[in-house]
Amino acid sequence: MQTLLDEASLLACAAYVDLNPIRAPIAETPETSEYTGAKDRIDDLSERQDRTRPSTHDWERSRRRRKSGWMSPIEIDEKNDAVGPCVDPSGRRASTKGFLAVSMSRYLELLDWTGRQLHRNKVGKIPDHLAPILSRIGLDTHGWCDIVRKFGRVFKRAAGTPESLAREAVRCGQGWLCAPENPLGLASV
Repeated sequence: MQTLLDEASLLACAAYVDLNPIRAPIAETPETSEYTGAKDRIDDLSERQDRTRPSTHDWERSRRRRKSGWMSPIEIDEKNDAVGPCVDPSGRRASTKGFLAVSMSRYLELLDWTGRQLHRNKVGKIPDHLAPILSRIGLDTHGWCDIVRKFGRVFKRAAGTPESLAREAVRCGQGWLCAPENPLGLASV
Protein backbone atom coordinates (compact mmCIF):
# COMPACT_ATOMS: atom_id res chain seq x y z
CA MET A 1 0.00 0.00 0.00
CA GLN A 2 1.37 3.38 -1.03
CA THR A 3 0.91 6.78 0.56
CA LEU A 4 -0.43 9.19 -2.04
CA LEU A 5 1.45 12.43 -1.47
CA ASP A 6 0.05 14.84 -4.05
CA GLU A 7 -2.66 15.40 -6.65
CA ALA A 8 -0.62 13.79 -9.43
CA SER A 9 -0.26 10.52 -7.53
CA LEU A 10 -3.92 10.60 -6.42
CA LEU A 11 -5.09 11.05 -10.02
CA ALA A 12 -2.76 8.32 -11.31
CA CYS A 13 -3.93 5.90 -8.61
CA ALA A 14 -7.62 6.61 -9.30
CA ALA A 15 -7.07 6.00 -13.03
CA TYR A 16 -5.03 2.86 -12.30
CA VAL A 17 -7.85 1.38 -10.22
CA ASP A 18 -10.62 2.41 -12.65
CA LEU A 19 -8.69 0.95 -15.61
CA ASN A 20 -7.87 -2.42 -13.99
CA PRO A 21 -10.68 -4.30 -15.83
CA ILE A 22 -9.54 -2.83 -19.16
CA ARG A 23 -5.92 -3.85 -18.60
CA ALA A 24 -7.04 -7.33 -17.46
CA PRO A 25 -8.81 -7.47 -20.25
CA ILE A 26 -12.18 -8.11 -18.62
CA ALA A 27 -13.87 -5.01 -20.07
CA GLU A 28 -13.33 -2.78 -23.08
CA THR A 29 -14.51 0.58 -21.72
CA PRO A 30 -14.98 2.32 -18.36
CA GLU A 31 -18.77 2.14 -18.77
CA THR A 32 -18.61 -1.68 -19.04
CA SER A 33 -16.09 -2.15 -16.20
CA GLU A 34 -18.17 -3.81 -13.48
CA TYR A 35 -17.27 -3.14 -9.82
CA THR A 36 -15.37 0.10 -10.46
CA GLY A 37 -16.06 3.57 -9.19
CA ALA A 38 -15.96 4.89 -12.76
CA LYS A 39 -18.80 2.59 -13.84
CA ASP A 40 -20.91 3.53 -10.81
CA ARG A 41 -20.38 7.24 -11.54
CA ILE A 42 -21.19 6.76 -15.25
CA ASP A 43 -24.34 4.75 -14.40
CA ASP A 44 -25.49 7.58 -12.12
CA LEU A 45 -24.92 10.15 -14.86
CA SER A 46 -26.98 8.04 -17.28
CA GLU A 47 -29.80 7.57 -14.76
CA ARG A 48 -29.84 11.28 -13.97
CA GLN A 49 -30.38 12.08 -17.64
CA ASP A 50 -33.16 9.47 -17.96
CA ARG A 51 -35.38 10.47 -15.03
CA THR A 52 -37.22 13.62 -14.17
CA ARG A 53 -35.91 15.88 -11.45
CA PRO A 54 -36.91 14.60 -7.96
CA SER A 55 -38.80 16.88 -5.61
CA THR A 56 -36.90 18.46 -2.72
CA HIS A 57 -38.14 15.97 -0.11
CA ASP A 58 -37.03 13.05 -2.33
CA TRP A 59 -33.45 14.36 -2.64
CA GLU A 60 -32.04 12.46 0.34
CA ARG A 61 -33.60 9.18 -0.77
CA SER A 62 -32.34 9.80 -4.31
CA ARG A 63 -28.80 10.41 -3.02
CA ARG A 64 -28.80 7.12 -1.11
CA ARG A 65 -29.97 5.20 -4.18
CA ARG A 66 -27.10 6.42 -6.32
CA LYS A 67 -24.65 3.66 -7.18
CA SER A 68 -21.74 6.02 -6.59
CA GLY A 69 -23.13 7.20 -3.25
CA TRP A 70 -20.53 5.10 -1.40
CA MET A 71 -17.65 7.18 -2.85
CA SER A 72 -16.46 10.71 -2.32
CA PRO A 73 -17.24 13.01 -5.24
CA ILE A 74 -14.48 13.53 -7.82
CA GLU A 75 -14.35 17.32 -7.93
CA ILE A 76 -13.14 19.44 -5.03
CA ASP A 77 -13.75 23.17 -4.96
CA GLU A 78 -10.43 24.35 -3.55
CA LYS A 79 -11.65 27.94 -3.14
CA ASN A 80 -14.93 27.23 -1.34
CA ASP A 81 -14.77 23.78 0.29
CA ALA A 82 -13.90 23.61 3.96
CA VAL A 83 -10.36 22.61 4.93
CA GLY A 84 -10.12 19.12 6.39
CA PRO A 85 -12.54 16.22 6.21
CA CYS A 86 -16.26 16.67 5.57
CA VAL A 87 -17.72 13.60 7.24
CA ASP A 88 -20.84 12.23 5.55
CA PRO A 89 -23.66 12.32 8.14
CA SER A 90 -25.33 9.28 6.54
CA GLY A 91 -22.23 7.16 7.17
CA ARG A 92 -22.44 5.72 3.67
CA ARG A 93 -19.08 7.18 2.68
CA ALA A 94 -16.15 8.71 4.52
CA SER A 95 -16.40 12.23 3.12
CA THR A 96 -18.75 14.42 1.13
CA LYS A 97 -15.83 16.48 -0.19
CA GLY A 98 -14.25 15.77 -3.57
CA PHE A 99 -10.66 14.63 -3.93
CA LEU A 100 -9.37 16.13 -7.21
CA ALA A 101 -9.27 19.62 -8.70
CA VAL A 102 -10.68 18.07 -11.89
CA SER A 103 -14.32 17.94 -12.93
CA MET A 104 -16.10 14.62 -13.31
CA SER A 105 -16.33 15.05 -17.09
CA ARG A 106 -12.61 15.89 -17.38
CA TYR A 107 -11.72 12.86 -15.23
CA LEU A 108 -13.82 10.58 -17.45
CA GLU A 109 -12.25 12.09 -20.60
CA LEU A 110 -8.77 11.52 -19.17
CA LEU A 111 -9.73 7.98 -18.13
CA ASP A 112 -11.05 7.22 -21.63
CA TRP A 113 -7.99 8.72 -23.30
CA THR A 114 -5.61 6.84 -21.00
CA GLY A 115 -7.50 3.59 -21.58
CA ARG A 116 -7.06 4.04 -25.33
CA GLN A 117 -3.31 4.47 -24.82
CA LEU A 118 -3.03 1.39 -22.61
CA HIS A 119 -5.11 -0.91 -24.82
CA ARG A 120 -2.90 -2.48 -27.49
CA ASN A 121 -5.64 -2.74 -30.14
CA LYS A 122 -6.83 0.86 -29.93
CA VAL A 123 -5.11 3.85 -31.46
CA GLY A 124 -5.39 7.07 -29.49
CA LYS A 125 -4.44 10.69 -29.95
CA ILE A 126 -4.04 13.23 -27.18
CA PRO A 127 -7.07 15.52 -27.32
CA ASP A 128 -6.16 19.21 -27.12
CA HIS A 129 -8.48 19.81 -24.17
CA LEU A 130 -6.60 17.28 -21.96
CA ALA A 131 -3.24 19.03 -22.07
CA PRO A 132 -4.18 21.59 -19.39
CA ILE A 133 -5.08 18.81 -16.93
CA LEU A 134 -1.78 17.03 -17.42
CA SER A 135 0.35 20.17 -17.40
CA ARG A 136 -1.48 21.54 -14.36
CA ILE A 137 -0.36 18.56 -12.28
CA GLY A 138 3.11 18.51 -13.84
CA LEU A 139 2.91 15.30 -15.90
CA ASP A 140 3.93 14.72 -19.48
CA THR A 141 1.74 12.50 -21.65
CA HIS A 142 4.40 9.85 -22.33
CA GLY A 143 5.12 9.39 -18.64
CA TRP A 144 1.41 9.49 -17.75
CA CYS A 145 0.54 6.27 -19.61
CA ASP A 146 3.58 4.48 -18.19
CA ILE A 147 2.83 5.60 -14.64
CA VAL A 148 -0.79 4.40 -14.82
CA ARG A 149 0.26 1.11 -16.43
CA LYS A 150 3.03 0.44 -13.87
CA PHE A 151 1.62 2.20 -10.77
CA GLY A 152 1.73 -0.84 -8.46
CA ARG A 153 5.28 -1.77 -9.49
CA VAL A 154 6.71 1.75 -9.49
CA PHE A 155 5.51 3.03 -6.15
CA LYS A 156 6.04 0.93 -3.05
CA ARG A 157 5.52 2.92 0.17
CA ALA A 158 4.66 6.34 -1.25
CA ALA A 159 3.68 7.84 -4.60
CA GLY A 160 4.23 11.39 -5.76
CA THR A 161 6.34 13.97 -7.51
CA PRO A 162 10.06 14.17 -6.68
CA GLU A 163 9.34 17.06 -4.31
CA SER A 164 6.55 15.17 -2.51
CA LEU A 165 8.69 12.03 -2.19
CA ALA A 166 11.58 14.08 -0.80
CA ARG A 167 9.31 15.69 1.84
CA GLU A 168 7.88 12.28 2.76
CA ALA A 169 11.39 10.80 3.11
CA VAL A 170 12.36 13.62 5.50
CA ARG A 171 9.11 13.19 7.45
CA CYS A 172 9.83 9.46 7.82
CA GLY A 173 13.47 10.08 8.77
CA GLN A 174 14.84 8.41 5.64
CA GLY A 175 17.36 9.63 3.10
CA TRP A 176 15.26 8.53 0.12
CA LEU A 177 12.14 6.68 -1.04
CA CYS A 178 12.52 4.15 -3.82
CA ALA A 179 10.33 4.16 -6.93
CA PRO A 180 11.84 1.49 -9.24
CA GLU A 181 11.10 1.52 -13.00
CA ASN A 182 9.57 4.96 -12.61
CA PRO A 183 8.88 6.49 -16.04
CA LEU A 184 8.65 9.97 -14.52
CA GLY A 185 12.07 9.80 -12.89
CA LEU A 186 10.77 9.79 -9.31
CA ALA A 187 13.21 7.11 -8.12
CA SER A 188 15.53 7.48 -5.14
CA VAL A 189 14.88 10.96 -3.82
